[in-house]
Amino acid sequence: MPEDVPRNQNPDERPTLRRRLSRHYNESLDGSGRGAVLSALIGLVTALLGAAVAIYVATRGDDKDAPPDARPSAGASSPANAPPVPSSPAAPGPTATPSPTATSSTGPGPTVAAPSDGEVRWSGEVQFATHGVDLDTVPAAVQRYWSTDADLSRDSASADDGLHAEWGQLALWPGPGTPSRQQCAERVSTHGAEWVHVPVGRIGCLTTNKDHVAMFKVIRYPDDSFQVTAHVTVWNPPEGS
Repeated sequence: MPEDVPRNQNPDERPTLRRRLSRHYNESLDGSGRGAVLSALIGLVTALLGAAVAIYVATRGDDKDAPPDARPSAGASSPANAPPVPSSPAAPGPTATPSPTATSSTGPGPTVAAPSDGEVRWSGEVQFATHGVDLDTVPAAVQRYWSTDADLSRDSASADDGLHAEWGQLALWPGPGTPSRQQCAERVSTHGAEWVHVPVGRIGCLTTNKDHVAMFKVIRYPDDSFQVTAHVTVWNPPEGS
């Protein structure tokens, strides 16, 4: 006979006792008994997980095979607390040398001094006639005979006739005033002729046999004579010409 069955209990009553114990056990689990079991299981699982984490941390802390850089040193300061490193000033770059400014082709070129107007070679009063006067000599030379050196002559006794430029050109200065050498040369260049009438008191411009520029002012034409009296100025050529 089993030990848990009372001796005075009828064997036929055993199934009934088992059913009672099973019912009592189930009622206990359905109530507070089942909750206590679940709480105990949860607490056990939590304790196991905590122990596992603690063991893992302790194992990582004692891992001597880890590289030195992976283990922080006790005296090292964190990057966040490290003092700022002063930045070094940027090294100055090479200074660009300004290129010389190109001279514009349209700008003014070198100043060229204008040639002088020429110095007076000789000046004075002359009286000449048909054979003329040589104005290339100093002083001017009145020709007594026909000569190829004559530069200006009078071929008529009429005051209304023109004077004759033997080798160069002759022009009437329109005035007013007295022309310069340059003005006389330009007047002959633009209005020169071989025969030109120059009234008394007017000025004529002339180029000579040797390319001197001369100016003369008619003083008088004597009546019934081939003579003419004039005041003459002869210039040397300008320097550099």
